[in-house]
Amino acid sequence: MSHDGTDSDREALDLLIRGFQVSRMLRLVADLALADKIPRDGSRNVSDLATACSVLPTPLIRVLRALAAFGVFRVGEDGSVAHSPRSLLLRMDEPNSLHHGARFWTAPGSWKAWGALDAALAGGDPNQAAWGMDRFQYLREHPAEARIFDAFMANFPDRRHQTLAVSYDFSGAKLIVDIGGGNAEALRQILERFPGPRGMVFDRDDVVAAIPPDARLDGRIEVRGGSFFDGVPEDADIYLLIRVLHNWSDDDCIRILRNCRNATKPGARLLIVEQIIEPDPALGRPSGYLVDTHMMAMFGAARERTETEFGELLQSSGFALERAIETASPVWIIEAGSR
Repeated sequence: MSHDGTDSDREALDLLIRGFQVSRMLRLVADLALADKIPRDGSRNVSDLATACSVLPTPLIRVLRALAAFGVFRVGEDGSVAHSPRSLLLRMDEPNSLHHGARFWTAPGSWKAWGALDAALAGGDPNQAAWGMDRFQYLREHPAEARIFDAFMANFPDRRHQTLAVSYDFSGAKLIVDIGGGNAEALRQILERFPGPRGMVFDRDDVVAAIPPDARLDGRIEVRGGSFFDGVPEDADIYLLIRVLHNWSDDDCIRILRNCRNATKPGARLLIVEQIIEPDPALGRPSGYLVDTHMMAMFGAARERTETEFGELLQSSGFALERAIETASPVWIIEAGSR
């Protein structure tokens, strides 16, 4: 009787079990910006690379050999290091670069919270269990890591902002309010494509204060500080919630959505831009379930949701789910109107 299938599954599972080791090595080379120190079409000797990175060549070649076994970099017997298609994706000048993701996912804050993941199974918050504070306080107290987070969000490899701008017709709107809109990238993408509307970013005071005047499209983008738990600006034609609700529990989501409903005039639209979890994991993207579990590690009750679950949240908040628009990105556009 052949054991080939069992043996291949055993090896595959063994590599999954040790996946944290690969993740940690990827963060190490990303922290060194090593991929950017190797020419796209050439190679560098490991001693030269080590000098450029201010590290020792012997441990560096051992890390690079291990990564090369997973198709990340090519390492010659002579100590030469060249790019593979996967290592090119770690370059910062690569479109849709994974450099920032390699630094973010296993940064100390995430790493230690994942170590306390079992706290979530008892209804707790792993980040709180690991650090004695919530995730947002952790980022405030660790500004260097918060900047890694900001860079990762600005370069998140789902192309959500560009995809939103090309997947929905915003031409009929006069005012678009992006709730929790961060650095205004989504509105810039939309307004550059649609000349008619004006935009407003509504976010925490410190966030909107950081949006420089030259990022406001000659005044077409207004900024307003506040908390969406207290209320949101009124009289917009379209409200955007882009990757906001997955940060919060169902109860908190309903609070946010009810505030949106209270501000909504007849005929206005709410667009929720999120991943939609497929209930059957055999049909869904593995990355979606990993993000869902990461939200649990960071916040406890935060989560990704199915289309049915979004519909239930909207129903509880005075909205009706009208359609879910699939995009070229992992995110969907969930369009809702007031009931």
